[in-house]
Amino acid sequence: MTDRPDLAPDDDPDAPGCRDVAVITGVLLVAAIAFVAVGLSLINRDTCEGLCEVAGLTTLYAGGPISGILGVLYGGVHLAWPLDVTVWVIVGFWSARWAGRRGRNPWNVAATLVVVALVFGLVLSRFVELDLPH
Repeated sequence: MTDRPDLAPDDDPDAPGCRDVAVITGVLLVAAIAFVAVGLSLINRDTCEGLCEVAGLTTLYAGGPISGILGVLYGGVHLAWPLDVTVWVIVGFWSARWAGRRGRNPWNVAATLVVVALVFGLVLSRFVELDLPH
């Protein structure tokens, strides 16, 4: 084992480790990018109705929660990716801090947050209807 230096008086012993923050934030950002890419490709098809519309909006809003809230408030599809990325970084840090204090596995926490994001996207997608030209 390696010797660790003593903590300085202003160091926080409960701070999350770099690995936990990197794992959770990385998984969340990769999932968000994948969800937004899948969602945009689905809703930009020539005919996207029914299940295609639900799946497209669900994945789009799961990857971009702020974009989803804007879509519900103002209708249609909005991309607020800088705000979405900021949300995922903040959620990643907070959840890593929570996981570190409770001894949770960061991979399990990240997977749980991805599932919660999908449920959040599904709920938001039910409030929005695409107006596609026929």
